[in-house]
Amino acid sequence: MDKCRYCGKIRDEWDCHGQDCRNAIARALKRQRQGLPMVANVIRNEIPADASTGEVIVALSRQRMRARRGNEERRERKQLEGADGD
Repeated sequence: MDKCRYCGKIRDEWDCHGQDCRNAIARALKRQRQGLPMVANVIRNEIPADASTGEVIVALSRQRMRARRGNEERRERKQLEGADGD
């Protein structure tokens, strides 16, 4: 039994969740065409409810750095793809 990377439900290799999975796969392919990861990184659950102010600041700065690196990588890919098309 594995966790479906698209809809997050537990399933065995022969089982499909039907329309839920197909919708999630369509969203993943759309994200891939946009140059984003197929499955979004869920970052809103990194901060526990009882976190101190320092912990919140550390988590938010880590998220911001991760987003910045992702944006830089995406820009580099676009530049390379643009240079290849010329």
